[in-house]
Amino acid sequence: MKNQINTKSLITTALFVAIALVMRAFSINIVAGGVLTMKINFSAIFYILPGFLFGPLYGGIAGGLIDILGYFITPIGAYIPLITLTNVIAGFLPAVLLGVLKRIDSDKIRKFYGTFFILMFLVGLINFISVKFMPLNPLGKMFIALGKKSQYLGTGLMLIASIGILILLVSMVINKSRSGRLYEYINSRYFKFVVVIGISGAIVTTLNTYILLIFTPSLITKGFMVLWIPRMFESLFITLINSYIVCMLMYYYELLEKKVLEKA
Repeated sequence: MKNQINTKSLITTALFVAIALVMRAFSINIVAGGVLTMKINFSAIFYILPGFLFGPLYGGIAGGLIDILGYFITPIGAYIPLITLTNVIAGFLPAVLLGVLKRIDSDKIRKFYGTFFILMFLVGLINFISVKFMPLNPLGKMFIALGKKSQYLGTGLMLIASIGILILLVSMVINKSRSGRLYEYINSRYFKFVVVIGISGAIVTTLNTYILLIFTPSLITKGFMVLWIPRMFESLFITLINSYIVCMLMYYYELLEKKVLEKA
């Protein structure tokens, strides 16, 4: 029985990898300095799914394979092995985080999440006000001494916090959406999926930004925050969509699996 389960998991994961590779062909690629700095697509869904369904190991394997095979099928720029490693993390980490959050009440997670992004917004707002309206204040002088970084820590933090708060509001709206088994399934899981996929995405986006700067001298002049903020914005926005699609696909997968077992 265990061998059958492992075979099913491997075959299903391989199918997800194949679907992801097809979806990568329809990516929107943003290049800077001759290097791919941002790739907008929904292939992440198909390395997150194996992790949620079969465990972190399957998610990590799917993430690594999708990056390696995707590069050799449609190569853009130089191959960077560390990017493959972060893709493994992107498939592995959400499943690990989900295992932790399953034991925590959703309302507690929402309160902590909301508090975190509100504090982030306030820090950014204080920075912005200090630099723009109180430059002679000790706090204003401290932020101004950071140079351009002070702008990113002000406007950048407010933007990211606003997206985080928007994600919370969207999840609350979805929780009040239509009734039915599908929507009950989505409502009970969506916010946790947003949190674990969002945290993983933020970590991977930050790591990838550092890696791009290290391996691409032409991007160093742009600075970390110039690359990181739009990439983080894209990551959080895509998280909203990916989390909803993952919920739906998991519901139909579990429904199909149940029917197959009933016929067996």
